[in-house]
Amino acid sequence: MNLRKWMKLFGTTILIGALAAMVTGVCMQLTDPDFRNIAADGWLYNILMMSLIGLTFGAFAHMGFFAYLMLNYISRSIFKRPYTWVALQGFIALFVLVEIAYWTYDSNFPIYTFWVVPLLLLVASVVAAWRKTRETTEGAWIPTLFFLIVITVLEGIPAFRTGQISSLIFQLIPLFVCNVYQIMQLHRILGDKAIASSPTEAA
Repeated sequence: MNLRKWMKLFGTTILIGALAAMVTGVCMQLTDPDFRNIAADGWLYNILMMSLIGLTFGAFAHMGFFAYLMLNYISRSIFKRPYTWVALQGFIALFVLVEIAYWTYDSNFPIYTFWVVPLLLLVASVVAAWRKTRETTEGAWIPTLFFLIVITVLEGIPAFRTGQISSLIFQLIPLFVCNVYQIMQLHRILGDKAIASSPTEAA
């Protein structure tokens, strides 16, 4: 990855984060009673602020993306058998889903959060991983699920600590959207040679 490609990926990611945060925030204002009482002249300001927060989410997601790439590079050099690292990623992804239920059960979150959030995150990640494998190889399944589940949750830990479902939704959705975009762009940046050299390289 050269500097030009990195700058393009970074710029696009933060813009996607801004757009995702703006759309999520507007939908929440239209549907959530806690956000409905907004004066007409306050909408433009709120949209601007949500977009700026979304830029931060995009930058944070980009940092998580490169942290994963570094982790993946180091782990593939440590584990002599590539599929050992893949199996470990699968186990950690399942553990994180269970951990979400543990964090949100009997907490300030609504009672349904402990099963709805892990389920929706898993389903959305599976759909993205399926698309990823269609464009690359079957070996991208588990690494993609690991990245979208584990890294997104790690990036969203501050929202889990708030105990507010609105904060959780507003932060997790833009982070997840940014991560989906980045993981889907990775194989396009690396090219076909990198994908052919390692089934897990594309993820």
